[in-house]
Amino acid sequence: MKLRFFAIVGIMVLTSLAVVAQETGPVISFEKTVHDFGVFLQKAGPQAYQFIFTNTGTTPIIIQKVTSSCGCTAPSWSKEPIAPGGQGFVEAIYTPSGAVPFDKTVTVYSNAKPSPVVLHIKGRVVVEPPTIDQLYPEVYGNLRFNFKELSLARIAQGTVRLDSFKFVNISDTPVKLTFSKLPKYLTIEQLPAELKKGETGLLLVKWNTTMAKPQLWGFVKNPLTVSINGKVQPELKLSVSAMIEDDFRHLNSADYVYEAGIMITNVVYNFNIVKQGAKVNAEYEITNTGKKPLLIRQVIAECPCIKISAPASIQPGAKAMVTVVLDTTKEEGADKIYPITLVSNAPAQTVSTLLLTGSVEK
Repeated sequence: MKLRFFAIVGIMVLTSLAVVAQETGPVISFEKTVHDFGVFLQKAGPQAYQFIFTNTGTTPIIIQKVTSSCGCTAPSWSKEPIAPGGQGFVEAIYTPSGAVPFDKTVTVYSNAKPSPVVLHIKGRVVVEPPTIDQLYPEVYGNLRFNFKELSLARIAQGTVRLDSFKFVNISDTPVKLTFSKLPKYLTIEQLPAELKKGETGLLLVKWNTTMAKPQLWGFVKNPLTVSINGKVQPELKLSVSAMIEDDFRHLNSADYVYEAGIMITNVVYNFNIVKQGAKVNAEYEITNTGKKPLLIRQVIAECPCIKISAPASIQPGAKAMVTVVLDTTKEEGADKIYPITLVSNAPAQTVSTLLLTGSVEK
């Protein structure tokens, strides 16, 4: 098992090194990498979704192959080269084989960076029409929500994004939800303004990046303070999150060479095998290959066991280190892959993923 794991990591290392060595070339940027079909009837048959991507690089993208995690998911994709600035698609078609929840992946291999890219489709198949419980699985008192965290995905600085929660009132009393302590860039409106017994409604969320003072960058999560009919509900845990990036819509791919550029020498750091309780120190070398200062907006890790130190900026042609310290004290013994997200102002690759891999033994 370990030999197979490290073989996979080795392939990832070689692939990553080959990709980041390019200063220019094709860059594949998906609008989203996860799609939730929600709850649907088995008799509805196959469900399809197209993941749209843009070539934000300087040469054409060629999709070499797309694989799926099971025979129930059939992929299709743009077969022609996608020119810089152009858009293509990868479609995932899920054929239900039973009344079950599902979470499947489609892996996209191309000549672009990053490669591979893993796309997710998920949902729940039911035989009978979906119940209120299935459509709104998150429960708080007499209210049910479709989810508790609303992810707005990637938002360009200077733009506005709209999305919504869905919820239903299963009580005998009309309800009105209000929100306090919201930041200026976030507004939430209930539609309709009052929800009667059995009615469904929306919480319309508007994220206006121009209202954030100072500007926000990288991953931002806003826990919400919710009141029901004027009374604060501290146990109702709703939140709204987004990844805030620079806005490069005014540039074409030919302009990218005059902006900041990013090259990461070692995208994957393999610490091999350590005993539980050990601390792992890792470094990732970042080079600014562009003509303007490279601004590191944010570097974040999903695991609280990781502490990160990164420079705020890197001058053109200069190199700098992102240093990572992993504390394995509370980590269970297993093969590990820790993703680390780096957000910068490099237009060809605003979001980069670093990997810390290895095995922790008790």
